[in-house]
Amino acid sequence: MTLEDFNAINQSFPWFFGFWAFVFGACWGSFFNVVIYRVPAGKSVVKPGSHCYACNKPIKWYDNLPILSWFILRGKARCCGVPFSVRYAVIEAMTGSFFLIAWLVYSEHLGVVVAVWLFISLLICNTFIDYDTQHLYDAFTVWGMMLGVVLSALYPDLHGMGGSGDPVMLERLRSVALSVTGAVVGSGVILWIAMIAEKFLRKEAMGFGDVLLMGCIGAFIGWKGAVFAIFGGSMLGALVVIPLMLFNQICGTNLTPGKTGHAEDPEAAKKAGDQASTVEAVAKEDAKAEGEEEAAQLGMGTAIPFGPWLSLGALVYVLFLHEYVDAYFESTCEMIFSPVKFY
Repeated sequence: MTLEDFNAINQSFPWFFGFWAFVFGACWGSFFNVVIYRVPAGKSVVKPGSHCYACNKPIKWYDNLPILSWFILRGKARCCGVPFSVRYAVIEAMTGSFFLIAWLVYSEHLGVVVAVWLFISLLICNTFIDYDTQHLYDAFTVWGMMLGVVLSALYPDLHGMGGSGDPVMLERLRSVALSVTGAVVGSGVILWIAMIAEKFLRKEAMGFGDVLLMGCIGAFIGWKGAVFAIFGGSMLGALVVIPLMLFNQICGTNLTPGKTGHAEDPEAAKKAGDQASTVEAVAKEDAKAEGEEEAAQLGMGTAIPFGPWLSLGALVYVLFLHEYVDAYFESTCEMIFSPVKFY
C-alpha cells in the first residue's frame, strides 16, 4: 500500500486507523503489565509466557484479551480463582487511549506517531514501576534518552524541523541538537531543583532516577516540553497531594497518590517476586504490602514518587498542549531577547 492509498483510506474512513491504533495500544498495554511486574522482580519479560502468578499455570489466549478478559473473568483467574487487580485493564485501556490520541494529533507524520508511541510506552512503564517501587531503571531512562536522540535524527518532524526546504541532513542535525538540548536542560533543571531542595530540607529530596527520566523526556520533546513537564507535573501533583494531605488530617484516612516511605530495594523486590509462586504466598505478600502501605502515612516530609508526575506533565504536553506551550515560550523568548530600541 502506497502513502497515497493510506491517505485516501484515512480521509474516507477516519475512524479506521484510529480504531486499530487503540487496539494496538491496548495490546502493548498488556505487555507493559508484564514489564511492570517482572523488571523490578529481576525476571525476563520474554520467558516464560503469560502465566498465573498465583498457581503458575499458563494463561490461554482467550483469557489474555486486553481489557475484555478482566470483565469476562470478573477479575478472577480462571485456573485457580485468585483475584487479579483491575489495574491490568486500566493500563491496557490507558495505553490504547493514549495511542489513539497520539494518532489523532500526529497522523500527518507517521514517523512522529511511532516516536510518540514509543515515548508513551516508556512513560507508562516508568510511571507504574516508580509507583510500585520508588525506583527507576536505566533501561527506561538512560536507554530511553538515547532512543529519543536516535528518533530525532530519523524523524526531524518530531521537533518541527521537517519540511523546511533545507537539505534533509541539515534538518536531522537541527532535530538532534534540539533533542540533546532538551535532555541537558531537562536533567539540569531537575538536578538544580533537587540540590536546592536538599539544602533547605537537609535530606535527599529527589532521587537521581528522576534526573535521568527528565533527560529521557527532554530528548523526546525538547527543552520546552521538558520545562513544562517539570513545572506542569509539579502543579498537577500538588493539586492531588495537598488536598489528600488535608483530607487525611481532617478525616483520619490514609489515601495516597502513590507508595509512600522509602524506595523499595530491587533485590527485595526480586525475592518477593520469586516467593510469589503459590496462592498462599501471594496472599501473604498482599497482606504484607497492605500493612506496609497502611504504616506509611501521607504527611509533611513523606517521600512519594515524583516520576509519575513528571511523566504526566510530559503526556499532557505531547498529547494536548505542545502547540500552546511552544507558542508561549517563543513569544516570551522573543520579548526577552529582542534588541532594545531607543527612540
